[in-house]
Amino acid sequence: MTVIAARKTSDAIIFAADTLVSDGFSKVTSSELIYAKLFEQNEMVIGSTGDCYEGTMMELFSRNHKPMDSTRLGVIDFLVEFKEWVRKKEGGYSPKNGFLIAFDNKLFRVFKGLDVYEVHEFDAIGAGQDFAKAALHLGHTPREAVEVACKLSLYCSEPITEISAALIKD
Repeated sequence: MTVIAARKTSDAIIFAADTLVSDGFSKVTSSELIYAKLFEQNEMVIGSTGDCYEGTMMELFSRNHKPMDSTRLGVIDFLVEFKEWVRKKEGGYSPKNGFLIAFDNKLFRVFKGLDVYEVHEFDAIGAGQDFAKAALHLGHTPREAVEVACKLSLYCSEPITEISAALIKD
């Protein structure tokens, strides 16, 4: 359970995430938690909601893979390659997670599998997404949006992590 919020500004794509990880009826919240549901590498920022396993596999995969271009189809091709890569390691894999991916000055939202669209202003994913989207709609920062979700959703919890990807100016 989690919430990740992102907003595009004129200078950056700003992400914020809670740090709740659940296992059955137990929860773990810690600023020292070694599971990265929000990470930056290989010229991308990626937020992952859903299974820790799938998020960790995406973190491993994206160390040396990225979309061939910053189009919707480029991201879909990246996700197809990810799916094939995971299946080689573990047969029977089927995508479940939601992702927010910032790449080459663009922000993309991924629903379970290959349903991808470009986000032009803001979006949020995860159990607290409705609260976070409402806060983003009202002009709040991603951090503030995640704070709202943490206050209102049973499935979100502080502390909050942030990553900002500066936009490359032409």
